[in-house]
Amino acid sequence: MYPHLITTNTVTIVRDGDTHTIDSSCPQFTKVLDLVRQGLWDEAIEAMSPAVAISTYAGTSLVLDGNTILRNGTPVDHSLVPHILTMRDKGFDIQPLMHFLDKVMQNPSMRSRNQLWRFVSTNNIAITPDGNLLFFKKVKDNYYDVHTGRSNQYTVGSTHTMPRHEVDDDPERTCSTGLHVCSYEYLRNFGGDRTLMCEVSPADVVSVPIDYHNTKVRVSSLRVLREVENPEPLDTGVYDECPF
Repeated sequence: MYPHLITTNTVTIVRDGDTHTIDSSCPQFTKVLDLVRQGLWDEAIEAMSPAVAISTYAGTSLVLDGNTILRNGTPVDHSLVPHILTMRDKGFDIQPLMHFLDKVMQNPSMRSRNQLWRFVSTNNIAITPDGNLLFFKKVKDNYYDVHTGRSNQYTVGSTHTMPRHEVDDDPERTCSTGLHVCSYEYLRNFGGDRTLMCEVSPADVVSVPIDYHNTKVRVSSLRVLREVENPEPLDTGVYDECPF
């Protein structure tokens, strides 16, 4: 028997000075409890931290080696890594997250790389199987942009790009040049006749403006996937005038 503590939600075992803990959110929790009841302390510790094989992910430069994600042989230090490991340990398919992280790491802006996961997780932005993001955009009834009414016609299936260096990368400037997309919730604050779902690569996100509770972004490329139902607008009658 090793020094240990068992509570309703956790098991902690100390072996040779090393502390091993597991909580009830982990799929191995019940198995660990059964092993402890049988007095199989070493087996219980192994069940807490099972060996994980090295996994490669087709189409990415990432390798998952145990609890470390490597990119071209170098450990990746990013806030998304703990979430990926947690999802793996819970038995979920992490392929989309690995594709997403790989594209995030391809983004030339350190600020965008650091901000994007917080934006995605806070605003419930869906990630496609190949790691892209699904955003939304308001347009006029004829599918032209709301701001000018003539610059870009966002028809379903169309792709729109602009040179990255022409997209304002300063998040302090809330309304500025760039292709604008947003979370679904932010649409309630913006005027327009039609709502479109757009696909954006994480590598093409240029900046996350600090206003609007971080609910919209400027990008250098987007593809229009489909038209969706307009959300109910807020009752304020005040709408964002940003070139969206």
